Amino acid sequence: MPGNHVHYQHKRSFFWPVILIGAGVTLLLANLNIIPTENLWILLRLWPVLIIVAGLDVLFARRLPMVGALLALLVIAGVVYILLFGVELGLEGAPEPQTQSYVVPVSNTTLAKVELNLSVQDTKLTPLPDSVNLIEAEIAYLGEIEFAVTGVEEKQIRLEPKGIMTWFSWLMPDDQDRTLDWAIGLSTAVPIDLVIDTSTGRSDIDLRGLRLERLYFDGGTGTSKIFLPASMERYQARLEASTGSLDVVFPAESNMTVQLRGSTGRILLDIPVDAAVQIEVLRGGTGDLFIPDWINRVSGREGRDEGIYQTEGFEEAVHQLIIIVERIGMGHIVVE
Repeated sequence: MPGNHVHYQHKRSFFWPVILIGAGVTLLLANLNIIPTENLWILLRLWPVLIIVAGLDVLFARRLPMVGALLALLVIAGVVYILLFGVELGLEGAPEPQTQSYVVPVSNTTLAKVELNLSVQDTKLTPLPDSVNLIEAEIAYLGEIEFAVTGVEEKQIRLEPKGIMTWFSWLMPDDQDRTLDWAIGLSTAVPIDLVIDTSTGRSDIDLRGLRLERLYFDGGTGTSKIFLPASMERYQARLEASTGSLDVVFPAESNMTVQLRGSTGRILLDIPVDAAVQIEVLRGGTGDLFIPDWINRVSGREGRDEGIYQTEGFEEAVHQLIIIVERIGMGHIVVE
């Protein structure tokens, strides 16, 4: 009849709320060492079961909320049982870390374009001053590693982790986790176009002595420290920070232009007091900019970060360091 409306009550499933609570309790027990963290690897291999359970939730639990809650409790009970007794049941636990060495000789290389996608482990990159090799890498990993080299005179080198297991190294026992480090060396004899994409690990990147043509750095959630090389020939570096911390150490005498984009993390710019430097801030943010007294403000509105800051005698200096801050973001940029 006109004016009569039938209202259907939508019933919410209790399945996912109970699953989330159970997952939180499970991780808490693992952090307290009540449940062995290495057994969590068993769950990673059984992840297709979640698809089956989610299908059951769609079929039954959406119409019968209590069925969803019961199904979730059964899943949690099964997870706890596997975590406690999975190894005894013959299920495979934590995988063994693998180690691989990679070496590419310089030979007749005139330019190297190197792309490094770092993993969740700690990475140390150092120069190879007296080596006949273009790159030397010692990589410890879980899952798979892709190392590709193409070209003859102009070489393209790409190194990156593959597979979901790479991102779960924190589940490894402490005695094995310490071995999952990356050590990479790059030649100082060949011009290098370098791209580095970091992740959640710590990155110590020493580029001193390298013949950089260009540097692009994309920061992750971890901690990174970069030593930039000195050069008479001007080169460009673009540094994009993320939620982690980034420390950049500049040489005293060099010609370079650095484009910097902040985010939510902290950026520390370590500049020698005798360097001729100009800092141009294009866009501020909710974060703060800290400039020392020996770098003077020459333009910009009072009370705002946007503007140009530079040392005395910058225009006449032979070696000029130009830093362009495209955006400060929500983090802090500290110059010292």
